[in-house]
Amino acid sequence: LGPLRSKTQVEILRGDSFKLGVAPEVRMSGDLHGTPGIAIIGSKGSVQIKEGVIVAQRHIHMTPADAQHFGVHDGQTVSIKVDGPRGGIYNNVAIRANDTSALECHIDTEEANAMCVGNSSKITIVK
Repeated sequence: LGPLRSKTQVEILRGDSFKLGVAPEVRMSGDLHGTPGIAIIGSKGSVQIKEGVIVAQRHIHMTPADAQHFGVHDGQTVSIKVDGPRGGIYNNVAIRANDTSALECHIDTEEANAMCVGNSSKITIVK
């Protein structure tokens, strides 16, 4: 959960969308206009949101210094090459460079499992 945002958003896996009966688009966190809504039900009650369900776009967080080192810039779209026994290339990976970021690649669980990606996996930016 988190970070705190001005609007409620629900990031789900593509596989979850079939069970939940929603058709979310791949979006960056916070880009919610025109996305499907959903009922969120918990032990203390429920809330209905009119929009806010997305599948998170792959992205890499980094500082501006990291971006300069890798020859990329904030907002750029790159590909990443994953090494390993089931390695491959993921396209459409957004660069998010700002002063408060640490170098970290965010892909979802389904994507990580498909290529056997773990915390120690080697990933290379391909422009």
